[in-house]
Amino acid sequence: MRPRFSLLFLTFVLLTSLTGFGWARGVTEDFEAVEDRRVETDELVVYTYDSLAGTLRRLIESHFAEEYGVTVTLERIGDTGTLYTQTFLERDDPRADVVIGFDESFIPRLRTDRLFEAYEPSNIDLVRPELAVTDDWLVTPFDFGFITLNYDSEALSEPPTGWDDLLDDRFRNSIIMLHPGTSSPGRNFLLASIAEFGEDGFVDFWEALSPNILTVTGGWSEGYGLYTQGEAPLVISYETSPAFHREFEETDRYRSAIFDNRAYMQIEVAGIVRGARNRLNAERLIDFIVSEEFQREIPFTQFMYPIHPAVELPQSFLEGNVDVEGVRLDNDLIEENFSAWLEAWEDALR
Repeated sequence: MRPRFSLLFLTFVLLTSLTGFGWARGVTEDFEAVEDRRVETDELVVYTYDSLAGTLRRLIESHFAEEYGVTVTLERIGDTGTLYTQTFLERDDPRADVVIGFDESFIPRLRTDRLFEAYEPSNIDLVRPELAVTDDWLVTPFDFGFITLNYDSEALSEPPTGWDDLLDDRFRNSIIMLHPGTSSPGRNFLLASIAEFGEDGFVDFWEALSPNILTVTGGWSEGYGLYTQGEAPLVISYETSPAFHREFEETDRYRSAIFDNRAYMQIEVAGIVRGARNRLNAERLIDFIVSEEFQREIPFTQFMYPIHPAVELPQSFLEGNVDVEGVRLDNDLIEENFSAWLEAWEDALR
């Protein structure tokens, strides 16, 4: 049985064909930082992906209402691909002041399409130095994690032990994949396979894996929901996803499968939209995202690692914890080749 694709991805394909997103080259002017602190409206508009925790959304809204008397309109746009498309479509007349939720592999595209304005947080010393993904602070990191397979230990007595083992017939129709064109975890799992097998070998891997993929969803929320509903025992997710179930459900049923203690590292970022109408409060939001008040909620809400080094991790993170080596490809290499890699991946699953 071939993997079935979700309606969400088909919608994304239509949008990209209209906007030229599709990872093709766009505007090529040099990036310029904007220094003014304009405030043209009392409203601060924030775009994010649909899985940003409600606690964080409410924290942002209450903080700005209490501290500055500012109303925050926080809109969940969808998955990262849809989020990018929306931001791109509005680039000449932006509605959003801040976007939260791209991962670092989007940086070359953000720079090429001139969607963001640089801002160096006033509390920059609170950011782990190794997570500063741009020299000019075009974006600011707010959390990070590692992309891997998660498995249901009650449904799968013998989880995969490595990339080659994942091809075994015992996993036929057992994997929920996330589409690399719309989902950051899906995108980064594809990149992980390229890092593992190289540009000459990853297609063979995906062709061999295809019979074991039950479905391909447009985003993490949809895919992980199917997984916890028992539709399949394996899903692309985060190394820290099992911590949610330990913390709130007191179960060790859901676990992560990390091959050779290596997994693809995903750094999520926020940035100020070029032409933001409320630049002053956009800067305040970036500062707030970096603050300890915001960062200490990251492990309990996003179930990702905080970028603030002083934040202590909950016990649910530490149970069964292993040292993970983060794998990353060069962002410029990704930008130059991703459209071809994505097309090759789609062909491999047909």
